[in-house]
Amino acid sequence: MIHQLEHHQLTLRTRLLLAGWAVLAGLAVISTIDAFGEYPALGEGPGLTIDEIFNVNEGYRLCRATALWATGALNWRDVFGQQVHLSDHPPLGRYALGLAHETVRAVATPTGGDEFPLTLSAARVGSAIAFALLVYLIGKVAAGWFGPACGGLAAMSLVLMPRLFAHAHLASLETMIGLAYAATVLSLATSWTRGNGPHPRTAIVPGILLGLALLTKIQAILLIPPVITWALWYFRRRAVLPLLTWGGIGLSVFFVGWPWLWLDPVGHFREYLARTTQRASLSVWYFAEKYPDLDVPWHYPLVLFAVTVPVGLQLLGCVGLLSRTWRWWHDPRAVLLVSCLGFPVFLFCLPGVAVYDGTRLFLVAFPLWAIVIGRGGLVAWDWLRNRLSAPLAGGLLTVIFVVQAWGLIGLHPCQLGFYNLLVGGPAGAERLGLEPTYWSDSLTRDFLKRVAQQVPHEQSIAVFPSLFPHQWDAYRQAPVWGDHRRKLPLLGTPDARDAHYLMIFRRKADLPDFLRSDPPGAQRLVTLKRAGVVLAVLYRWPVNARQ
Repeated sequence: MIHQLEHHQLTLRTRLLLAGWAVLAGLAVISTIDAFGEYPALGEGPGLTIDEIFNVNEGYRLCRATALWATGALNWRDVFGQQVHLSDHPPLGRYALGLAHETVRAVATPTGGDEFPLTLSAARVGSAIAFALLVYLIGKVAAGWFGPACGGLAAMSLVLMPRLFAHAHLASLETMIGLAYAATVLSLATSWTRGNGPHPRTAIVPGILLGLALLTKIQAILLIPPVITWALWYFRRRAVLPLLTWGGIGLSVFFVGWPWLWLDPVGHFREYLARTTQRASLSVWYFAEKYPDLDVPWHYPLVLFAVTVPVGLQLLGCVGLLSRTWRWWHDPRAVLLVSCLGFPVFLFCLPGVAVYDGTRLFLVAFPLWAIVIGRGGLVAWDWLRNRLSAPLAGGLLTVIFVVQAWGLIGLHPCQLGFYNLLVGGPAGAERLGLEPTYWSDSLTRDFLKRVAQQVPHEQSIAVFPSLFPHQWDAYRQAPVWGDHRRKLPLLGTPDARDAHYLMIFRRKADLPDFLRSDPPGAQRLVTLKRAGVVLAVLYRWPVNARQ
């Protein structure tokens, strides 16, 4: 039996304040989103990262092909056929990125005009919009559960998480699945704990949201075990029919929304699930050791979760979990919240489960953690107010939150390399042997501009590392180079044999030993450094120095 839970009716003022904060968060991302000179009037964003190339290409193709399908020029097999459709991920997130790409290009012409069909920075706006919606969702639900102050603190906490903020700049699926995952959890937690509990009617909206999450990325399946366990624990047999309705609607939306599955429902569904295990192995740099992704020590996700959110926010989250005044385990909404944020982290601790790229695979936990942080902030506020004057308590809590913004500002636009003070910040993390950066986000517009100033355009620049064959193609024709495309052969290939320059980003897991520090005989010409950590370097590296 669920006791009547407190629920706050939100005033128009509260909704507008939360919406305003969400819009500001989205604009903060969009104003610093330019990858490499496509929109030079905007602030620079992270350098182009690996998955963005696949996502934007496929999103662009889906949007154009869907427009042709709508006119009758193509049929659905032409759009989703085996030979043309990139089916490693479902289409919804990529379609959203493609729609953002087409809309932004129509409104704001990029540098070079129509010379290049793809404008990667334009597609990034899709993630920025998803981030703004996520900020509003987290704030609104937290305010409805625990009061407007908690909503404001939760929404603020979300924006102050550097790695989450950095992913919002990328044309990747992480922010999209974070939004869909959170929406599904919070919809269930709210609707199934009201009135008489779960009912097939109250499973309709959460079921649709589950389907949209499944259509975005495979992390959506991480919702299913904690939701089923939670529902059966609290509602016993009454939960069976609502759960079947929820799952049935989710799977139906997933199937209907992905026509590639129609071609061979059983075979393609198996193929999609098999891709999570049948893929190239990635390497992980963890405490100065290189591991295959299946052999990473079990505590990697726990450590990364602990050290990649600002330490003040982590402390407030712990205050919320340990508070005697909240007692979250007596609130079924909070139990589902904590279960759905904890399950992805602990799943990746299991032996034989591949984990890589820092927090990316379990990033869906972070938005839900923001609500716990917000609730912990209320506990801290009450404690301070009982010992200090209200203005002093409010001022102290404000200072605590303002200080947490250091990671956003000090590392911009390379917040994917953020570590908190538990490990001494980014510099301390590197000394401990943690990965400085796991993607090429450190090849920023400013860095490439300085490279262009140092290297004559007719000279080749050897590049490294490469995680897939065409990783560097987009960089060769980046607008930041000006009128000349750059020759960027991969280090170790015949084309790079006579290159006198070497450009690297310091993903240590994929660098050979001699490149994890300055190579003998090489001279640093351009360095990108944040918080005392070198993230990208251009070397002058004469041929005779390599002998």
